[in-house]
Amino acid sequence: MDTKGDILILSNISLGQKAKFVRLSKGLRQIDLASLAKVNPLDITQLEHDRYVLPTRRKRILAVLGMDDGNESD
Repeated sequence: MDTKGDILILSNISLGQKAKFVRLSKGLRQIDLASLAKVNPLDITQLEHDRYVLPTRRKRILAVLGMDDGNESD
């Protein structure tokens, strides 16, 4: 079965769940993402569990993942 053209739609999931999904789909470990985003690995864990992460760090993490949190006021 060829799945190259398949699209997966994820709805009603949190920002943290989306971030984890994208991280895993890119084959990154939390420590890899933390290194690329220049943040503490704990920040990755916090984000993926929908806990508070400083806005500047959250933006760096999401930028590495190619995501936007939609929170332009931070």
